[in-house]
Parts: sequence; structure tokens; C-alpha cells
Amino acid sequence: MANFVLSTHMTNGDVLPFLRLASALRRRGHRATLVTHGAFAPLAEKAGIAFRGIDGPDDYTEIMKDLYMMEDPLNKPELYEAYQRKYYSAEKFRQEYDILTELCQEDNSVLICKERDGFVAMIVSEMMRVPIVTGVLAPSYVTQLHIWEELGLDFAIALINSFRSDLGLTPVANWTSWMGAVQKNIGFWHESFDAAVEAPEWALKVETVGFPLADAAEYEPLPGDLMDFIRAGEPPLLITGGTGKMIKPNFYEAAIEGVKLLGRRTILVTRHEEFVRSELPEHIRWYRILPLAGVYPLVGGVIHHGGIGTITGAMTAAVPQLALAADTDRPDNGMRIKHMGIGDYLPPLQWEPELIANAIRGIQTGAVKERCRQLAKVLAEHDTMSAASAAVESVVGKPEYAIDSERLRADYETAQRQSYRKSNANNAGQRLSASNQAMSAGKRSLLVQLLAQRQNRNAAAAAREGGAL
Repeated sequence: MANFVLSTHMTNGDVLPFLRLASALRRRGHRATLVTHGAFAPLAEKAGIAFRGIDGPDDYTEIMKDLYMMEDPLNKPELYEAYQRKYYSAEKFRQEYDILTELCQEDNSVLICKERDGFVAMIVSEMMRVPIVTGVLAPSYVTQLHIWEELGLDFAIALINSFRSDLGLTPVANWTSWMGAVQKNIGFWHESFDAAVEAPEWALKVETVGFPLADAAEYEPLPGDLMDFIRAGEPPLLITGGTGKMIKPNFYEAAIEGVKLLGRRTILVTRHEEFVRSELPEHIRWYRILPLAGVYPLVGGVIHHGGIGTITGAMTAAVPQLALAADTDRPDNGMRIKHMGIGDYLPPLQWEPELIANAIRGIQTGAVKERCRQLAKVLAEHDTMSAASAAVESVVGKPEYAIDSERLRADYETAQRQSYRKSNANNAGQRLSASNQAMSAGKRSLLVQLLAQRQNRNAAAAAREGGAL
């Protein structure tokens, strides 16, 4: 029996896969503790999973409200940096570090964390020589590290290195170096989703284990008035943008206007009432929160933000889907949906009511529905959690799967040398450029005069030599 400690943060889509894995590990006889936001404590208790909270429910509500700050770090870096300053403090790092360190004291401990987001868990692995496995939640994340570096983006490395310094650890050079120090990465998607868009050779290597299907603890009775609405006619559509606010402000408005053109009965789910800007017609029912695992099988189509958790729920239920996707992994997820023939994808520039209505019509064809049924059958026959459990069990008792400080140190020193050489080359180029620029018009004129005088002297000498002959 091993002791698994699972660390993750953020939205339902980021937390539920780890809760499901913890539940599967517990059923296989292991100890499993989920470490995440306190808001998930009731669900963990229902699933019978040991739990440690890193904050309170009110703190989590504040985080969800602030997720818009992370929406577009490339074009709005000041917002992203403000989010980091607020939530990536040394105090918060230390709190989580102490919890994980305490939980990993037992023999045969293994850390499991969400890639990139699990940097505190990675530091604990390095300090305690505890094996670690990262869970990658969407295919696009395997290419983002390299892209970040090509763009020169920091993405909290400076803040993390400050915390590492407090612990006496060498700074990490970049995300590619740090994530490369993890020797076991599992991808929470099915190989069919992976094959829809081929990854480049330099992408982070992962072992796909399948989509993390909903755990029994996530199914709850649906409200009576919702069931009455669903039974009153053909299966309604579902609009959901996930639990957070990291979506384009016009996502819900665009989706609502699209279904209005069709006159289709629709269930709208968002806890953020500021996104519901106009009075809804009778055929659209708004709910702040619903246990969506039980809703997906009852609807005729899902219009969503492209989040991997929502995609998984719709795929499992064999429901056609339309992704109005923007930012992070979502456009890539949307393209995969379209390539697989189980739905469609529209980027923000195409969020027009008529285009959305046409896309909804397009995903209601017999061919799309049949493809959804075929894929749902494949997913139902694949035991994701058995594959994921076997993958993480393979590192039990193997400290060589811990983060290696020496490797990170070597990477950092190499990066420093490369930076020094590049800086020297740039400085040399700048000195040459400065030298050229420093030659004023007066200096250039003087140089021309000196050259002319030299030419005149040479000509005069040649004439004298000619006369002497």
C-alpha cells in the first residue's frame, strides 16, 4: 500500500480529475489525500477521500472572480502579473509546502500534481526525494512551455525562484528545464483526442491514460423544475462556460443570442449573474449551479467554452457540442472536437448570432450524432482510472522519480553561460554600432579630406617619378 498525495488548484475542470484519481487509488487499497481549495471538501468527504484545504470557501469565491485577470497574459501582462502578486505570495507557497511536507512523511509516498500549477509539490519532491507524477489536463499544454520561452515569458518563474531561494535551492532556468525534470507525465485524454491534431517532436512527452470520467460522488438528484422542463419537449440545449470567469465577457451573450434565433429550449448554467445581461425568454432556463454530470445525458447539445472537463462530460454522454473557445487550451480543444466530427468550433471573431445558430444546426445532423455515439462507446469501454492508477503506482518506492536538484542546477548554469555569451555578443554589436553612430558628419568630412590629401600626395609622387624618367 502506498501513500498518494494529490495537489491541484483552480476550477472544477482542474480539480475533479484528481479527485477521481484519488477515489480510484483508495479503491485499490492505497491511502490518498487531496490537497486543494477548501470549497471541494464536501465533495471529497462524499467520495470518502482524505482532504486538506489550502484556503476557505470565501477565498475560493474570490479566486474565481479574479480568473479574468489570467484570460490573456500575452496582451494583458499587467493583469496577469497583478493576479500573481495577489495569489502567488511566499505565505501561500509556505502554507501549501508545509501541508505537503507533512503528508509525505509516510513511507512509499508519491506526489501527484497538475503540471505547471503544481510547483510547490515539485519543490517538496525535490527537497524530500519523493517520486512525483504530473497530470496534464489538455493536449495543448505539451507545447506551451516551448512557446512561452520563445516569447520570453516568465509566468511566475521569478516568484517561484524567490521561494526556492528561501529554501536554499538553486533557481530554475525556465519552465522547460523544470518540467523536464519530471520523468512521469500522464495525459488525461483519450488517444483519439490526441490523434486529432499531431503534436510536434519537441512537445512534452506524456503517457495518455484516457478522459477522467465522472465519479459516482459527483452525481446528485436534479431539481424537480429542471426535470419538468427537460421532459416538456425535445431534449434542450445546454450553455455552460465552466465554474470560473476566465472567459470572454461576451461568451454568454453570444451563445444566448444564437439559441434565440433557433427558438430552442435551453438550459443556461452560470453562477456569475453579471454575465446574464438581458431578460431571458421563456424557453431559456437559468440555473446558477447544477451537477452537470447528471445533466449532460439529458440534453441535445452543449454550447461551451472549450474547457476539457466540459468536453469530457459531453463526449461521455454522446452529446454533440459547439465550442465558443478563446484563450489557454480551449481553441486547441475546439479544433480537436471539429476534427473528430463530434461537434464544431467558433473563434471569437465568429461569435455572431447567425453563425452560432448555423453551427448548432450543423452539429444536430445524424452523422455527428452517430460519431458521438461511436466515441462514447469507445470511452465507456476504456478504464481511464485503472490506466492512471497503474501509471502512478509504477513510481512507488523509486526516489529516482523525484525532482533532481543537480539536473536543475546544471540547466541553470548552462542557461547562465548562454545568457552571458549572448549578452557579450550583443554588447560587442552595440559597441560597433555605437562606434559607427559616433562618427559625426564632421569626422566623416575630415576623413574624406585626409583620404583626398593622401591621393594628391600619391599623384604628385607618381608625377615626379615620371619626370625623372
